[in-house]
Amino acid sequence: MDFNFQSNDPNRYNGVDYSCRNPGMAMATASLLLGLASFFTIMTVILPFICGGLAILFALLSKGYGKKLLTQAKIGIICGIGSLVMTVGILISSIALLLQNPDLLIGIGQQYDELIEDTYGESTEDIYGTSFEDMMKEYTVLFQQ
Repeated sequence: MDFNFQSNDPNRYNGVDYSCRNPGMAMATASLLLGLASFFTIMTVILPFICGGLAILFALLSKGYGKKLLTQAKIGIICGIGSLVMTVGILISSIALLLQNPDLLIGIGQQYDELIEDTYGESTEDIYGTSFEDMMKEYTVLFQQ
């Protein structure tokens, strides 16, 4: 075996070819990872939009001038679109729930008032000038109109 192999090819190192066979493979892998990240962060509301959008973008860019998408890119697109659809569905159902039961907002305001008082030792009326319960009551009046 010749260990003194010298080559002028910049893609070869010690006789091993390190050239990339498919230039879109890195973007397809990034698309796959971002698609999975968007799927696993659905409940954070903001991250699925960022990761899912980037997953779709990288999957489409990984195609380049080729005719077919790589498998990783397809999975990235599926996960990205799926997480975006599920996140939008969760947001719409949460807003619909609050619109149908505006009394839930008053309960949330009471819990937040108690949390602030337990944490800081002062009521929210002393800190902010009004309580969150009163703010939520104003919102329920808007929802009932």
